[in-house]
Amino acid sequence: MKSMYKTLAHTLVIAGALALGGCASAPPAQPQDIVRARAQERVDLLLARNFDQAYDYLAPSYRALNDRKAYRNRFGTGAAWVEPKVTQVKCDEVDRCVATVELGVLVVAPGFGGKPIQSEMFETWIKEDGQWWFYQRD
Repeated sequence: MKSMYKTLAHTLVIAGALALGGCASAPPAQPQDIVRARAQERVDLLLARNFDQAYDYLAPSYRALNDRKAYRNRFGTGAAWVEPKVTQVKCDEVDRCVATVELGVLVVAPGFGGKPIQSEMFETWIKEDGQWWFYQRD
C-alpha cells in the first residue's frame, strides 16, 4: 500500500512538472490578440454604459489630463450601439495597432425607423508602459 502511494505521488510530481514545462514554452501572446481582447472588453463596457470601467482602458497619458467624470460626460443618449464586435486588428507598428469594430447604431430620434444602421469604426491602440491602451482623440 505504501509503494502505491509513493508511485501515485511520483506520477503527480511528473505530471505537474510536464504541465509547468508546457506553460513555460507557450509562445507569448501576439499584440493583435491582446488588442482584440482589450478592445472587445472596452466596447462591451461602453455598450453596457459602464463608462467608469471603460475609462480604465484609456492610455495613462490621456487619464493624466482627463478625469473619469469628464470622460463619462462625453456620452449622450441620442444613439445606442447594437452588438459591437471587434472584427480585425492590424499592427503595422510595434507600439500601435488599429482595431476595426463593426456595430449597429440605433438612433433614438424620429425618422430613423428604429432599425440599427450598420457601421464600422476604427480604434487606435497604443502600447504605453508595457500595456495596450485605447488612444482617445479629443
